[in-house]
Amino acid sequence: MSGRHDSIGLEMRIEAGTERLIREIEAVAGASNVRMGPAVEPYRWDALGSGRGYADFDRLSPSPFCAVRPGNTDEVASIVRLAAAHRTSIVPFGGGSGLMGGAVAVKPSVVVDLTRMDRIIRIDGEGLTAHVEAGTVLQSVNEALHEHGLMLGHDPWTVGIATVGGAIATDSLGYRGARYGSMGQQVLALTAVLPDGRVFSAGSAAKASVGPDLHRLLIGSEGTLGIVTEATLRVFPLPERQVFQALSFPSFESGFAAVLDIDRLMLEPALLDFGESYSQEGVEPPKLYLGFEGFAEGVAACSARARVVCAERGGQALPPEEAEQFWEHRHDIGDRYAERRRTGMSRPQAPMGFDFVHVTLLASQVLGYRERSLDIIRRNRVEPIEIGVWCRPQLVSVVVASEANGDGRERLSKSVDEMLMLAQDLCGSMEYCHGVGLRLAHLMEREHGAGLEVLRAIKRALDPQGIMNPGKLGL
Repeated sequence: MSGRHDSIGLEMRIEAGTERLIREIEAVAGASNVRMGPAVEPYRWDALGSGRGYADFDRLSPSPFCAVRPGNTDEVASIVRLAAAHRTSIVPFGGGSGLMGGAVAVKPSVVVDLTRMDRIIRIDGEGLTAHVEAGTVLQSVNEALHEHGLMLGHDPWTVGIATVGGAIATDSLGYRGARYGSMGQQVLALTAVLPDGRVFSAGSAAKASVGPDLHRLLIGSEGTLGIVTEATLRVFPLPERQVFQALSFPSFESGFAAVLDIDRLMLEPALLDFGESYSQEGVEPPKLYLGFEGFAEGVAACSARARVVCAERGGQALPPEEAEQFWEHRHDIGDRYAERRRTGMSRPQAPMGFDFVHVTLLASQVLGYRERSLDIIRRNRVEPIEIGVWCRPQLVSVVVASEANGDGRERLSKSVDEMLMLAQDLCGSMEYCHGVGLRLAHLMEREHGAGLEVLRAIKRALDPQGIMNPGKLGL
């Protein structure tokens, strides 16, 4: 009996402490900016759906007990200090479009929703920079930049819902990545709140040689080391001209050879999407979508040379409308997801099993990796959907599917893990686009080896209580 009474007393003390923390947070951000009860439901999940090959998905029980929408960096710092004093976990939240469970609260947590922090603080047309708050949606940044004849280089499928802070947290890659690089490559400086509430600013407008680039410590850290609240981004002039091409190839090998030629010649397309699609009817001829943009003469020269290169490898030009349609509709899936979130869709469900790998390899290993991945897919009795490269010949994507019932998801999970581990065994990396989150955390030690202990040492130094987005990155 005494043990039971002790347990009840402990629960009451925890509930009292949580209630006190919520009241203190309301005093900082205002009661209207703190959500509890059913209003917290949208913060329990991101885009990691039930159909993915994540074996532990059904065991997840996301546990945010409140969500707060701070209005500025000072409020974030105050909230973090309060959570640290109460030894309570904190989960940063942006648009909720992450595919790896990076925003899922695995412990009772305060969710810090940054979307109220959506100011575009300054656009410097001469310096080609934009200083923005982390909760700003990427599309909103672009719309403001367009008025100055500028644009972002980062263009993910979720541009209409993803936030600046979320893109930095995963160092994500977008459709223009072949020319402009990942989101992290476009961050010149940032401001973040550390796990003890200190405000940290690092970076410069151009180049510095004063020790390690400390702002890069937060890029790709998925909110485990701090909460990014502001960033200065490199931006780019709107292109004078754009040219899109679509080509079909007689084989994957010939199309990939053309991709290698384009890379060696440094033609730098903004868009490069090559791959083959599978269906019940068989394998469709591989297609390559290219997009060149920039100053008119450069676009003309690079697109013309690309046509010659592709023709030499057996490429056949498809109607230009096909490439233009591909470009115009590149955000459609993300837009539909954004609409579902706006209308209060519950935890994502899927009628079938579906997953992907986005791995980095040496270009010389890609063809062999493709063949071995197809063997893995056949052995695990799952279905290939697409295999190809995106942005650069080293960045390989494989999409697979299975039935959602029976052991379908288990076979899907096994096939994906085998393909990820194969990439690691080839001295590659298991993910180039979406981060790690919960989905890939079990492979982080295999990915980094002794380097994971270096990351954990940094985590312990900055976050000794382990309150900042626990469970992510294998930390």
